[in-house]
Amino acid sequence: MDKICMHALRASVDERYVGFKPNGASIKPVHIASGAARIIFGQSSNTDGIKKLSYVCNAKGKTPTGNSIDEIFEYLVSAGSIDADDISKDSLAALRSVLQKVVAADDGVFGVNDGMISYSAGSSAFITRFAMYEDAGEFIGGIVKRFCPELSSYIKNCMSSMDDPISVLFEPVLDNSGDRLYEELRHEELPAFIEQGQQMKDYLEGLSTAGKCLLEHLVQHPNKLTRLRLFNFYCIWGVIRYLSLLEAFYCGGSPRPIFLDFSNDSQSSIARASVMCYTQIHRAISRFYAWAFAQELIHLGYNKQELLNTDTPVYDISKESKAGAAELSHMWELAKDDARDCNEDEAVLIFGTAIYDMIALEASSHPVNYLRSLGTLSGVLWPPTNFHVNKRFILSQDMLEMILRCCVMPTEVIPATELRDRLWQRFGIIIGGSEKDTALLYETGSILHADTDSLSNNFNHFAVALQNVNFAEVMADGILQIRLGGTQ
Repeated sequence: MDKICMHALRASVDERYVGFKPNGASIKPVHIASGAARIIFGQSSNTDGIKKLSYVCNAKGKTPTGNSIDEIFEYLVSAGSIDADDISKDSLAALRSVLQKVVAADDGVFGVNDGMISYSAGSSAFITRFAMYEDAGEFIGGIVKRFCPELSSYIKNCMSSMDDPISVLFEPVLDNSGDRLYEELRHEELPAFIEQGQQMKDYLEGLSTAGKCLLEHLVQHPNKLTRLRLFNFYCIWGVIRYLSLLEAFYCGGSPRPIFLDFSNDSQSSIARASVMCYTQIHRAISRFYAWAFAQELIHLGYNKQELLNTDTPVYDISKESKAGAAELSHMWELAKDDARDCNEDEAVLIFGTAIYDMIALEASSHPVNYLRSLGTLSGVLWPPTNFHVNKRFILSQDMLEMILRCCVMPTEVIPATELRDRLWQRFGIIIGGSEKDTALLYETGSILHADTDSLSNNFNHFAVALQNVNFAEVMADGILQIRLGGTQ
């Protein structure tokens, strides 16, 4: 048989089982926002005017052809967007510098090529055609559109309005005529969604219930950009949680909990337990991909004996190996040694695992790096630097606010026990302080790092954090009650 091409194999696995490519370490929150907006709104817009007005120069200070201040000034005057007698070129140049920083606030504008632009903005006029790293946004946007249609419709209506400050600034060059339609939903052909197991049903139910609760808060919030920001955090969490559950969806097993650290101490047992949960999620993702590569090998017609006789796979036939042919060959031969005395299924899984490990050496990024980058930039993981590989789950205030608004209705007051249940059911989150939380952590081995008293203290620190932002209060009888507004 032909030599196995790992790059093509990975692309096929992502398309067949995942629905997007979690392989770029440059993924940013704006990519999720842009992709989700495109699917929820159903079309892109002509953003040529935005690009002309806002793209001043690249990181090296070079101005692209056609975007000099003289050319843009003439373009705006001829279009009737500005009055040459009232606006000077110097004033326009100063404004353009500000505008570039506004729409590239999340560093999602990599150039003038449409496939490298994801604008940080607040209306449909800024929705570009598909760009790099936006496939996960399209994926989760399709899920929201299908399983939480009320929230999807509300976000679409929000984006139809041009009354936010960013859209008002760009009003002279906005084009609302529409560009391309985007109606395909990425998740619909995936086996995990076609034949839903209990873990998938729980994931979708949690996402839907959380989305309905979030919607009740969004309709009361006066700031449109904040509403869209909260929605983007909701989408980002949906992507992160989905990746953590891939093994449960396809290979069985229990969902991996996300244990939040509120200890404020990187050396505490709580911090170590949170790191362990993060590591367990990595391992779950790795096991899923090993299984998926094995399934793809079988789909391509490989069996145990053929794999034992197959030459070492290459990552990309047209490019030289990064790791080196000798190292890859050694890994492949070790897999052959391990597989010889195994049955058919075990042998193919060993080769699938070897391919996953080999791709990690060859590719510039892989799912673990993707998850770490997205989680760090969105305020889910800490520390925020790439020097710390083993992260732990510590939420930014914005991310914490989104999660609470997905768990407590505006006019609702609930006790801490109910909040714990909702955090687990809707987000897979554990904080500690109950027997159920302890049991869930025990299943992953994290209890070895945190005893019952430490878990209770972690929840107490969480309660203090809620009180500090006026999301909770301790009653006279010592019972913690959570409320987010709407009651007196």
